[in-house]
Amino acid sequence: MLGYAGKILVVDLSTGSIDRKTLDHEVLKKAIGGRGLGIQFLWGLCPAKIRAFDPAVPFMVFTGPVSGTPVLCASKHVVITKSPATGGWLETYSSGHMAAQLKYAGWDGIIIVGRSEKPCYLQIQDEQVEIKDGSFLWGKDAFEAETWLRENISESGGHMAIGPAGENHLPFACINSDFFRQCGRGGAGAVMGAKNLKAIAVNGSGGIRVAEPNGLLAKFGEVIKAVKESVKVKTPYTYGTPFTVDVCNAGGLLPTRNFQSGIFPEATGRMDKESFREVVVADHACTGCPISCGKIAEIQKEPQKGSRVEGPEYETFALLGSNLGIADIDFVSRANILCDRLGMDTMSMGNVLGFAMECFEKGLLTKTETDGLDLRFGNQEAALQLIEKTARRKGFGALLALGVKKMSPEIGERAEKLAMQTKGLEFPGYDPRGAFGAALTYSVNPRGSCHRRVWPPTKEIVGDAPPYTVEGKAEMIKGLYDDRIVPQHLIVCDFPLLMVPVPAEYYAETLSMVTGQEFTVERMYWVAQRTEHFIRMLNCREGFSRSDDIVPDRILEEPLPEGPAKGQCVGRDAFQKMLSEYYALRGWDENGVPTPETLARFELSL
Repeated sequence: MLGYAGKILVVDLSTGSIDRKTLDHEVLKKAIGGRGLGIQFLWGLCPAKIRAFDPAVPFMVFTGPVSGTPVLCASKHVVITKSPATGGWLETYSSGHMAAQLKYAGWDGIIIVGRSEKPCYLQIQDEQVEIKDGSFLWGKDAFEAETWLRENISESGGHMAIGPAGENHLPFACINSDFFRQCGRGGAGAVMGAKNLKAIAVNGSGGIRVAEPNGLLAKFGEVIKAVKESVKVKTPYTYGTPFTVDVCNAGGLLPTRNFQSGIFPEATGRMDKESFREVVVADHACTGCPISCGKIAEIQKEPQKGSRVEGPEYETFALLGSNLGIADIDFVSRANILCDRLGMDTMSMGNVLGFAMECFEKGLLTKTETDGLDLRFGNQEAALQLIEKTARRKGFGALLALGVKKMSPEIGERAEKLAMQTKGLEFPGYDPRGAFGAALTYSVNPRGSCHRRVWPPTKEIVGDAPPYTVEGKAEMIKGLYDDRIVPQHLIVCDFPLLMVPVPAEYYAETLSMVTGQEFTVERMYWVAQRTEHFIRMLNCREGFSRSDDIVPDRILEEPLPEGPAKGQCVGRDAFQKMLSEYYALRGWDENGVPTPETLARFELSL
């Protein structure tokens, strides 16, 4: 098929060997690319129940068949590996130049195994691939590392780099690309660090052959016109993702003080979309995107007055802002920059800090354990100090570096009920008590609690689905889930699918125009569902079952104390009912395992 380079780069850091795998067209028809291709290789290459930091665990970067072509928002790449946070499946996405440069260099992806004896970086120039000594980069922050790559290899190439958090194997270490874009969730940066791999730099000088270039350009023009005419796009175009602060505050699901509440009145006028717009100095768009949801904000106060950050995004405002009891854009921007430099997921870091603050206020932690820091909600300087200490595993930061699931038993039994996580991955910025569909979303997501596969507020807060019921939610979540999985195979940003919306027919038509093979909407959904069953089987192989598809007791038993969702909690029996209905719709048994009939229907022989 056209569109593909047709080969995968395989690098063994232990032996220094560099090889390639040829892609089978029949496999591609069932996998397409991205997460579909990723599960194919992870299943075959990753030994069952092996630790994420074992050298045998593959670290993989994949593109999609439309990467580098004029298909809307085809700028993403995906990293797939085993998660240090959960011990199971991990997929994590970022934007930038990496995907296009890999394709221009003649590769559909990279598979890296082994562990280098000393720090290294991988340099790819078309067919020329070298493992380089990176000792001089080790210890540098992610910005410093990428700056060196840009100045010494290529300004316009594709770059990925980790910071000290990845070097120190934090389970929420991320990977930076283009400075402010991250493969953020699940600890992929720690897997790089465990392999002694500091960075990857890719430059390609080739092109991509497509079947119908003229048709593809015409389609691109049509969808750009649709985006510009879309009323829904005006809000993210103007405010970026921080408009969601207003949406969630009004809906009663904005995480506040470690999810003790779903509203944060202090955000109004101080950390909402209008106050954020006042500090925005520029807009930024990823390659091939007309929405420009990226916003460059400038810090207004000392000690970092004039510093700029792309963002903060909504999730960062929620977890490092309201979740810490802080309504200060400058603080969130400072914390955002610090996390980016150190190479840490802002969402997990904010969740960890909120958890520690609640434990401190409830007497489960004292200044003796916190290095003398007063960890009451709202303490900005304490939070900034702990971000630095956490990345370097110093003092009290060494405990925070475990993540909330592993922290809680260290603090004590009472703390476990305050840990907002599923499968070991900290909650994102939506309290499920304000939109019950989020509880199911977090529980069944294979990488742990995650909002990126399904965004329930689309239906429950700004749509017409009642938020405080489990009735009909299994069907709703499955439908939204399948919709979002399709772009993750191509790989394209799913934001236009949500905000324009761009129909699935566009992706089927453009994929056909790229590859020269017919892909119908029905076929693409079949592939998406097949991949989901495949990933579920991998997690089952790792020991996951229904008992892991859970949300914390707070969500099930503790009613929200205020706001429009006051008095709401999901309920244990209601949650289990919703979970059983979802399993049945997927074709999984009561323990969450795909049935033999389901596997046969999706041509999975495992």
